[in-house]
Amino acid sequence: MPASTRSDQTRIPTFTGAFRQNLDAMVGILARGEKDPAGKRIGFELERILLTAEGEPVPFAGEHGVSALLEKLAEDRAEDELVYIDGHLLGMTFDVPTDGEDVTVAISLEPAAQLEVSAGPAHTVKALYDAVHAVDEWIETTLPAAGLAGAHLVAIGYDPAVSAPEELMLIPKERYADMDAYLSRRGRYARDMMRCTASTQVSLDYESEEDCQRIYRMATYLGPLFAFLFDNSPVFRGEQGRGMARSRIWRHVDVDRCGIVPGSLEGLSFEDYVLWVSSVKPILFTDAAHTTTSTGNLYTRDIMSERPLEKSELQHLLSMVFPNVRLKGFVELREMDSLSPRLAAACTSFTGALLYDRCLEAKLADRLSAWMPQGFAGMDENDCVAARLALHERGWSARVYGVLATDFVDALADIALENVFGGHGCTGVGSDAPASVTVPVVREGAGAANDFDLEGIELLRDMWKKRRLPRDDW
Repeated sequence: MPASTRSDQTRIPTFTGAFRQNLDAMVGILARGEKDPAGKRIGFELERILLTAEGEPVPFAGEHGVSALLEKLAEDRAEDELVYIDGHLLGMTFDVPTDGEDVTVAISLEPAAQLEVSAGPAHTVKALYDAVHAVDEWIETTLPAAGLAGAHLVAIGYDPAVSAPEELMLIPKERYADMDAYLSRRGRYARDMMRCTASTQVSLDYESEEDCQRIYRMATYLGPLFAFLFDNSPVFRGEQGRGMARSRIWRHVDVDRCGIVPGSLEGLSFEDYVLWVSSVKPILFTDAAHTTTSTGNLYTRDIMSERPLEKSELQHLLSMVFPNVRLKGFVELREMDSLSPRLAAACTSFTGALLYDRCLEAKLADRLSAWMPQGFAGMDENDCVAARLALHERGWSARVYGVLATDFVDALADIALENVFGGHGCTGVGSDAPASVTVPVVREGAGAANDFDLEGIELLRDMWKKRRLPRDDW
């Protein structure tokens, strides 16, 4: 009998009962993320730190805190758009009209009141940017009414005003208290991560499980470069930071739920990913009634074995892992630091133009063949870790998978521009599929949205040609 392939092993018959039912249901959540090529969209989340006019972090509580800002913003929103958690107003979700489509925007808070604006998904990056820009203008005009005149949102990877993270208070969200207690015992930088960091995250659709595997594989390989190219953390604990400070922090949070998911480079199936999630301790569990309880030493698989879970409960469990690349019914890229809205949009155009290209791996192998004669064949997770550590220590002088970082970055920028400018092949279901119906940031023809993508990627390429990073502009 021929040896079984990975795809032959998508069912493990020893799993039965509630666990098997929940495993299938969680796989179903990921499978329902599959989109037809013409239906693929894109999104991004932007976390920022609200600082006073004097440069101090604005706390959640108090007459002139972030909570007061949310209350003022809520005056302009319908009741059903507001998000209350544990009895506190902690966010809101609403649609923002832009030229061509309405974009769903969510405002929420990270553990120490970092403010997150999530936009999308949308059909164009320009629509995402326009929606975030409109929300930023609304926040800016509301700040004085909340007693926060002169306060401003700062896009930076690590809070520049903090030297001791434990001095920052957590917002009154039970989830964060449980996470803080657990993670602070697991990693020396867990409190830095929760209280002081801010990121940009990009969300990508996939056409099928196979397409998801391809995107996930390449996102894992390129993750160290994304962390490097979008490094915007010039300070760490009040002092000048070493390169890629936020990336360093995440390596010391919780090895079980962070980093690279085993099998990422070998064709990670939906079930493989869910089985990995089930092997992690979730820290806490929020049930369908929105009651949150600590789970102590239980693993996710223990909770999945108790009873059939509701969809919201399964989605919660998917949210309690923090790998470099996360699956939630879409692919979430988590490596990039907080960026200005225009740079965050450019980052979205850049990563989308690359990862929505079915031939990206082959194109890179061809362009970098002098250094990678076998392409990515034979490389494993250790090579990804080595690439990250080399970038940590040597920056632009590092070798990434045997290639000088400068040459690798130039190749990525060129491919992204070619894909957006000319819709260069391998982006759709077949080589003859018009790029205009395949992906949000890869299409032929002119137009404001296309020009916006080109402008953003050219902005990045020009910065990188000077061997500069976002952190260098502070």
